[in-house]
Amino acid sequence: MAEIYAWVIVAVAGLATLAGVFLLTRPIEHAFLKTLLRCLAAVWLLLPWQIGVVEGKYAPAFIVAIFEGLFRRDGNPWPALAALAVGSLAVLVVLLVAEVVKRMRTS
Repeated sequence: MAEIYAWVIVAVAGLATLAGVFLLTRPIEHAFLKTLLRCLAAVWLLLPWQIGVVEGKYAPAFIVAIFEGLFRRDGNPWPALAALAVGSLAVLVVLLVAEVVKRMRTS
């Protein structure tokens, strides 16, 4: 039951942070940059990763990377960071393809 409460807190905090990101990026006029920042924030906040010391439990990947890298003597943050890099690259590729398609349609 405590795990459900923890994930509810994570979800609410993540959505509140995303709302803040949306407000902070609202003045940006370039649509591609605005969308990129918003999507990267969502991926970084919501991508789960397995906790190294607790089998079968997950947490946001950036949290796992921080705790593995800073607070565990023998921790390995690289798998979680690699997952974040792959997620970020996927967002970038999808947005670049969408931008190319949009420009091809308008020309």
